[in-house]
Amino acid sequence: MDERESGRTRARSDSQTPQSPGGRNRTASDADYISPTRNAFGADDGQEGSNTRRHSSMASRRSGASGDSSLGPRTTLAQRTQGKFTLADPQLRLAQEPFVQPGYADLNPSYEQPSNARPVWSLAKPLPRVVRTGMVPTKEELLQNLANAQRPTENSQRYGLDVNPNDIEQGRIDKTNDPRKMAAQVEDARLQRENNFMNKILNGDGTSMRQTSRMSRTSSKRGSIGGRRSAGWDHPADNLSTVEEADSQHNYEPGERPDFDGPETAPEQGIEERLDDLLDISDLEKKDYPEDLHPLVQDLVEDEVHNNHTTWSVIRTHHREALAEALAVFVQLTTGFCVDLSVTCANQGNPNTTAWGWGLATMMGIYISGGVSGAHMNPIVTIVLWFYRGFPKRLIPEYFAAQFLAALCAGLCAYGIYYQSITNYLILNADSSIINSFVTNQREAWIGPATAFFNEFIGTTVLLVTVLALGDDQNAPPGAGMNSLVVGLVISCLSMTFGYQTGAAFNPARDFGPRLALLAVGFPSTMFTNPYWFYGPWAGALSGGFFGAFLYDFFIFTGGESPVNYPWERTERAMTKSAMKWKHRLHLD
Repeated sequence: MDERESGRTRARSDSQTPQSPGGRNRTASDADYISPTRNAFGADDGQEGSNTRRHSSMASRRSGASGDSSLGPRTTLAQRTQGKFTLADPQLRLAQEPFVQPGYADLNPSYEQPSNARPVWSLAKPLPRVVRTGMVPTKEELLQNLANAQRPTENSQRYGLDVNPNDIEQGRIDKTNDPRKMAAQVEDARLQRENNFMNKILNGDGTSMRQTSRMSRTSSKRGSIGGRRSAGWDHPADNLSTVEEADSQHNYEPGERPDFDGPETAPEQGIEERLDDLLDISDLEKKDYPEDLHPLVQDLVEDEVHNNHTTWSVIRTHHREALAEALAVFVQLTTGFCVDLSVTCANQGNPNTTAWGWGLATMMGIYISGGVSGAHMNPIVTIVLWFYRGFPKRLIPEYFAAQFLAALCAGLCAYGIYYQSITNYLILNADSSIINSFVTNQREAWIGPATAFFNEFIGTTVLLVTVLALGDDQNAPPGAGMNSLVVGLVISCLSMTFGYQTGAAFNPARDFGPRLALLAVGFPSTMFTNPYWFYGPWAGALSGGFFGAFLYDFFIFTGGESPVNYPWERTERAMTKSAMKWKHRLHLD
């Protein structure tokens, strides 16, 4: 062993506690790892007021290490990864952080805004967790539960069950041959959680949660000037939180009533006034909030920070999701149509070539707008995420318009690019192959309507099951940035599997937009005489999407935002309330 190797061994054994880049002893609790691009004004490292920016972690190690300056401090893999299991050294990630000049964030304040400042129902990352109307009891239900407070396991005891109330509240319910016994325990668990939730609100904790949520954006600022934190290795800012369920703080004995600290001693009129204040929002305030959110969590939606340097930037701010969605759809479909046309006009290749092209085009679209609009690129995905994951319904019309208009423009653009090749091809060939390059249909004479319908139905079912699985953060989501690639590979696989019989639409916009484009450039109207255009990419894909989402939530998903996981009465109540709103708007009442 040479002297350098020996010295390296001694240095490791002599130091019991590894040192941080400032020469400061770094303990296990010292988890505030600072991105090298972060401005040092924030004084997280104890250098308040300093104008020095650390350009790289290696440079700071060389300059700040105590002892021999030629030997930087040794850190373990656990310290470098902050407890996160990864095969990539965090220093490699930090090396990719961009240089941010001091003052840039002052001129572009949206750069400092946390990436999770608002929920994005994206195919590029796990789906957000939101509180929906069906999850939260109404004011009448809260008051009724308070007036008729029952024993923690009253429903279970009716069936002679001797259960632990704490286990019931935490959802530890044993399966039995009698579904009624399990239903009684589920009812007891739900009532206990809602009673704890009511206590939290009436004792003021609910209000403090809302006030804390408003401060999350302020508390997540990274200094007065500077760049973003490294998303993977710094402690993240306060996430857009939902109303948390209260933990069990009482050890109930069988037959004992829950201890309502506060609500039982408070006057009933005072309780109603507090609930009115929490659950009912005046029209003046309500107009500033999305109608999709429950009143208890409407304050959790913070005002976003925008740059708005020009008049167009203001317009873009208010329609950014729809514009991003349109751009992603345009890129995806233009690329996909051109792949089909290149194979058709060249009379070479095979369907697998186009399948890979469609998969990679989908990946490109998700990378383009996944962090802004979510890159649904499919009306079926949009409406399924609304029904099963709480995507705001106020955005659905904009998304639909963006998706269909972008599909129309993509069809016209692809036709224009390949116009001369299409003209040359049609001299010696029928136009059916060109039409098949744009739209989906029964590709062979022996394929009947039922086969075509179920081809689209099953394909869309598999697609939505996979999309929801990738978006479930409690399942096995891919690593950062990998969702886009995985969804692209899924589209390639499904195109190979279901493309032979119909062309595999799985998407009304992908089929309807180019139909209108071909009709506009002079192709025959027979494209609409065959009813497949409706029962395939519309009826088949829509029903398959809803069925696939139901299958995933029924078999796997545990989140409360899915209607599958909260009582049907709550779902009916939410649907009735929504119908009444629309009747009032349309003056039908």
